[in-house]
Parts: sequence; C-alpha cells; structure tokens
Amino acid sequence: MKKYQTVDAVNYSQLKEGKNRLYFMSLDCKLAGDLYLPKGFDNEKTYPTVIYTRVGTQVKEQTGAIYGNKLSSKGYAFFVFDPKNFGDSEGEVRNYESIHNMVPNTTDAISFLRTLKFVDRARFYGLGACAGAPYICNVAIGDARIKAVATLVGNFDAAASLFGAYPKDILDKMLETAAEAKQKYYETGEYEMAPIFGGMPLPPPDSASQAMKDGYQYYFVRAGQDKFPNYTPNYPTIGLPVDPSRVFMNQAKYFTTPFLVIAGSEAFTHDMDREVYDMAAGEKEWMDIQGATHMDLYDNDEFLEPAIDKVDEFFKKY
Repeated sequence: MKKYQTVDAVNYSQLKEGKNRLYFMSLDCKLAGDLYLPKGFDNEKTYPTVIYTRVGTQVKEQTGAIYGNKLSSKGYAFFVFDPKNFGDSEGEVRNYESIHNMVPNTTDAISFLRTLKFVDRARFYGLGACAGAPYICNVAIGDARIKAVATLVGNFDAAASLFGAYPKDILDKMLETAAEAKQKYYETGEYEMAPIFGGMPLPPPDSASQAMKDGYQYYFVRAGQDKFPNYTPNYPTIGLPVDPSRVFMNQAKYFTTPFLVIAGSEAFTHDMDREVYDMAAGEKEWMDIQGATHMDLYDNDEFLEPAIDKVDEFFKKY
C-alpha cells in the first residue's frame, strides 16, 4: 500500500505566520497549497483549521488568498490548494475543471492537514465559494471529519448555470467543439485551449447574462492573468467552461452537517443558494448580503467583511 504522506514531510521550524507553501499527494500528482497561519503562530499550539475549496477555474492566489488572510487574522489555520491540473500543481490536461478530481483532491487535502500537529482535529471546518460550495458539500456529506461547512455565493447547479448563461447558438457550437476535441484527444493525446467565455465578444454585450458581465469584470478587469500569471482565462476544449456534473441540489436533502449559506442579494446564484439552504436537513443558518453581486463576495471588502465575520461566528459554535 502506497504511503502518501508522513508527518515529517513538513518542516515545522520553517512555518511562520502568514502564507506558507506546502505540498501533498493526490491522484498520483503532487499538489501545491498555501497554508495561512495566524499572527504569533506557535507550532506547539493547536488551531482551528479551515479547508477551502476555491472558485472554479481559479488558482490559489485569487479568492483563496483573500479569504486566507482574513480568516488567519481571526486565529485560523487556512489551507487553499491548486487542484490537479491547475496552477503550481501537477497533472494533465491543464486547467481541466472536474468534480471527479476536486472531490478526491479535497479529501486528500483534509487527510494531509490532519497529520499536522498544530491542526485541531476537533475544530476542523470546510469553506467553499462559487463552484467550491458544491465541492466542499459533496465531500462533507460523507466525511465526518468536517465539523461544519460555510458557503459563499454557492454555484450549486453547474448545469443550470451553463445552459442559462450562454445563448443557444454559442452553447451549441461549444458542445460541438467539445465533442470533436474529445475524439481528437482520445486518438492523438493532443488538446487545444479556448476562451472560457465561449467566443462571446469582450466586454460582453448588453444582451449577455448578468453572470457573464460579472465574470468579465472580475476575471478580466480586477483579477485576471495580468495580476495572477498562474491563472488563465482559457480552458481545454475536451471539456466545457464548467463541469455539468458539479451539482449539489439532489444531495442537499441528506446534508446534516452544520451549514451556513451566505448569498448575495443581487447574485445570479441567490435562488439556488436559497433552494439548497431550504433543503438541507441539519442545523443551518442563512445570511443574505444586501446589494452584493456574485463576484462582490470574491474580493469586495464592503460585502466580504461581514460575510467573513459571520463565518467566524458560525464556526466557533462547533
């Protein structure tokens, strides 16, 4: 049996408050993560710990860095990682977003974190934003090591988001391109990259969905490749911009883990957040951030600060 991880894989003497780079194994790939540690960190003490599942297509330096700094300042150890195929992590096909990678990657990240002597196993929490919300919930529904889960602007139904965000003519073209690319990859091992916005003009026209407009503002204006070189606004054509199997709507009625759902009142994900919250079977809390769009809860302090305060308050209960 392969031994993926040992406790001495981490040099405790080099750990410091703020950001620390760590690596762990998952799906036979070496994955890179950033561990944010509280001010005055002492590796002989124990700390409540958060495993964060990032927004789809993102790298760890984007929303993960913002959330990591904010929650570590409140006393948490916070871990965000690049999943297989992304950023500083190994894996092919590059930038291929799939729940079938993210769930085992997240499970292995939890196992890795729990080998660290300063991680408090009794105070171990999950946090997911956008696509990260169904990722962490799909893990936590069958993993009792996660004591409570919080989500921000959870995009809980990728199929609805995909088929609702693109005009039919563009979506049909994307599906045809993906079908041809899958065949080519099978026969040759080669794949190509395409813009994540599916060929729509940029900036998006007035007729584009609000999700498309918000996405453009974030990924091309505020937090794009010019600021985060490990990020790319392109995806491999063997897939689609989002994985249609990334859904948590059907499982939510079985979810008994303590659950905090934070929505933006103006977010395109608001209604699906409410639907998942209403279905969840366990202890749960709801927070609606008035005036916030979906991407506001990625990096806009006006809306993000009260959300993070609520996450902290909620985790402290469990």
